[in-house]
Amino acid sequence: MSKVKAFTSNEIERWALRRLDDNCVVVTDGFRSFSSICHVVDLHHSINTAGIYEDPDNKFFHWVNTMIGNVKRSIHGTYHSVSSEHLPRYLAEFNFRFNNRFNMGSMIEILIKQAIKTEPLPQYKLKRAEEWG
Repeated sequence: MSKVKAFTSNEIERWALRRLDDNCVVVTDGFRSFSSICHVVDLHHSINTAGIYEDPDNKFFHWVNTMIGNVKRSIHGTYHSVSSEHLPRYLAEFNFRFNNRFNMGSMIEILIKQAIKTEPLPQYKLKRAEEWG
């Protein structure tokens, strides 16, 4: 997960160029801005979602919507205020928790191992982590 500046075709294409392999297959809903992804990947399939959620047998995007809801609930439940400036840090924390959700007992150990392997980061870069990384 990562933050995008805007939900426009240009920004989504810029994000896709940095984050997606050109051989991957991308499936999106019919949102028009996602059409720019086809310039980046070999196969982009768009599914029209009009009325899709009224069908109880439909499974398209069920887990994606569940995950987005979990991310929002987790961030708003943990922090008193949510700043757009620090959104990448909130998402990184959620990713860490989600990726280690089956190893709850060893989360601290994993965090310590990662801290040992990570090079020191000066305070000025830490404050600008979103721009720096």
